[in-house]
Amino acid sequence: MLFRAQLECFDSTADVMHVPPPLRILRVAQWNGTPHLVHGFCGRLGGCSRGPFAELNVSYGIGDDADAVHENWRRVTDAVGGAIRFAIMKQVHGTRVVTMQHAGRGRVEADALVTRQTGVALSILTADCVPILLVAPQHHTIAAVHAGWRGTVGGIAAAAVRHLEHRCGVAACDIRAALGPSIGGCCYEVDRDVVDRLEARWGAMPDAVRRDRTGHSRTAKAMLDLRRANAAILVGVGIRPEDIARIGSCTRCAATEYFSYRAACATAGNGVTGRQVSFVGWQE
Repeated sequence: MLFRAQLECFDSTADVMHVPPPLRILRVAQWNGTPHLVHGFCGRLGGCSRGPFAELNVSYGIGDDADAVHENWRRVTDAVGGAIRFAIMKQVHGTRVVTMQHAGRGRVEADALVTRQTGVALSILTADCVPILLVAPQHHTIAAVHAGWRGTVGGIAAAAVRHLEHRCGVAACDIRAALGPSIGGCCYEVDRDVVDRLEARWGAMPDAVRRDRTGHSRTAKAMLDLRRANAAILVGVGIRPEDIARIGSCTRCAATEYFSYRAACATAGNGVTGRQVSFVGWQE
């Protein structure tokens, strides 16, 4: 959909119109010279949502005011120059990859989208999970990947690369990857079974996994760095380490700048929070 609403944000108690601050969009410096490519990783600042969704929440399905979400999308659209549609999938924490042939025909259930279309930005909505953007400029092909712990263990990043290879004729060595803001190994505690399954499938990941050596096996925990784990998987399927960028900080540590489910659980106890958007597309 193309967001063109002309809404403003008001302070209802004082009837004062607020001028929205400019959006802070993180970009990959090495990609800035790629013709017609638009991409970025947004945080939570610069929108008009309130309460636990403050400020730049872009998810309609979590209880936020629809008008506020619509205005937030308008601001994101304006920030990338307008005239581009944002394609959003229904993320299900799986490993399904879909090639998008026709924009605007409803949301598919998947955790990775691939396209060669112009005028479309593939989008990921996150609040701790890893947004992964893949670009193959020589083939005019892009992908957007959502990787939580389930998708990471299942290999959604590898599935996206293989899809590009087998369905689109793109060699892994021609793919550049960027992993955006997500929860870090400093804050992401998981059951030790999760990292055991991860390393059993994808090999040892000493940079991404730190096991708790105390306690019983049923209660043992581990710290997992999702970005490092996905970077290791990407290298394992043929992407060169120098073509993998890590952008932004730990979302849990920087919860004032990013939406974080773990932070919302710690402060409010219910995990209610917004979703930030990461995107990649070819502009017309």
